Amino acid sequence: MTAGRKRSFDKQEALEKAMRLFWQSGYSGTSLSDLTTELGINKPSLYAAFGNKEALFKASVEHYMACYGAPHWTKLLEPSDASLEERLKRFLHAIVDLVSDPSLPQGCLVVKSTCESGSQAIPDEITMTLNNIERENKKALVVLFGREKAIGNLPKGSDVNQLATYLLAVLYGIGVLAKNGNAKHSLRAVADVSVQALVG
Repeated sequence: MTAGRKRSFDKQEALEKAMRLFWQSGYSGTSLSDLTTELGINKPSLYAAFGNKEALFKASVEHYMACYGAPHWTKLLEPSDASLEERLKRFLHAIVDLVSDPSLPQGCLVVKSTCESGSQAIPDEITMTLNNIERENKKALVVLFGREKAIGNLPKGSDVNQLATYLLAVLYGIGVLAKNGNAKHSLRAVADVSVQALVG
C-alpha cells in the first residue's frame, strides 16, 4: 500500500490562520514561532510564501479588510430604496455582529492594530498601512454623507467631514468595547444611539 500524498501548502488557508492569530494576539504579541506553529511550516517556508513577519501582517490586514470588512460597507448603500437611518443601522449592527462573533477573535483587527501603532514594537510601514486604511474609510464616508446631504437625507448645514469622523470614532469604539467583552446587545444600543445622532 502506498503512502498518502502529502497535502500541498494552501497559501490562502495559511493567510486566514495568520490573520486570526494577529487578530487574537496583535502584531507585537504574535511571534514568528507562533506563526510557524499555527501555519504548520518552518521559517524558510514562511519567508518564501509571505516574506517577513511585517509583510505577512500587511497581507493579513488586507485579507481582513477584503473578507471581513468590505462586505459590510455595501450595507451603507443598499438597498438603495432604504432610508439613510435604516442603512446606517444595518451597517453598524453588522459590524457589531462581526466584532462580537464568538467563532472569531473578539474586536476588530484594524482597531486593535491601530491601538498598537506608534509604539516601538510596530514598524513605521505598518502604521502607515493602518493610517491609509483610516484615510480611505473616511474618504468613502465623506462621499457617502455628501451624496446623502445633496439629496436631502441630511440637514443642509451638516458637516460631512465631521459626520465621517464621528462614524469612524463609533466604529473604533465598538471594536474596543467588543474586545473588552461588552455584550452584543450593549454594542447594538451604542450603534442605535449613534445612528440617531448622525441622522438627527
